[in-house]
Amino acid sequence: MEDQNPLLPDNFEGQIRQARENFRVITELKEKLDILTEHVDSRKEALEEEIEESLHEAIRNGRDCLEKIQENIDPRLEKVIRAKLKEIDKKMNVWKEDSVSAVKEEIKKESPALTKKILWELDQIVVEKVKLVKDQVMASVTEEVDRGVRSALLEFKAEADKNLQRLRLLSMGSMILSVLVLAGFLMFASQ
Repeated sequence: MEDQNPLLPDNFEGQIRQARENFRVITELKEKLDILTEHVDSRKEALEEEIEESLHEAIRNGRDCLEKIQENIDPRLEKVIRAKLKEIDKKMNVWKEDSVSAVKEEIKKESPALTKKILWELDQIVVEKVKLVKDQVMASVTEEVDRGVRSALLEFKAEADKNLQRLRLLSMGSMILSVLVLAGFLMFASQ
């Protein structure tokens, strides 16, 4: 024991052995850990690829299912839509008939008052038109009568002037003849 270095602890060699053993165990563990890490990484990649393939397959299967569902639903949906459209069409026809009936009843109800109002307004229009036509006819007749009277007066005046001229000539001729007869009588009487 004298060989031992006084500065070194008592169990130094045991500690060195223990450290070497620990180092060896740690090295083995590190190697196993590296192998395990590689295995986990490769398994992880394989799982990721497997998951991705499964997802793609599930998506394809989902699409196929959707297409089959749509193929099955489309005819049924079309039948339902057609049935609903027929039902709506029937309702629309009923509403239309009801509306037409209501309008007919309202027209029957309002027809006398409406007819009376229309006839009164029509009478007013007719009165105005008659008055307008009467005024136009009166103006036209008055103008025509005025022209006829003027024309007749002018003709009468011309005729009267001719007759007056003849009467003047006749009365002058009568006067001359009377004067001659009187002169002849006076001459005959004086002889």
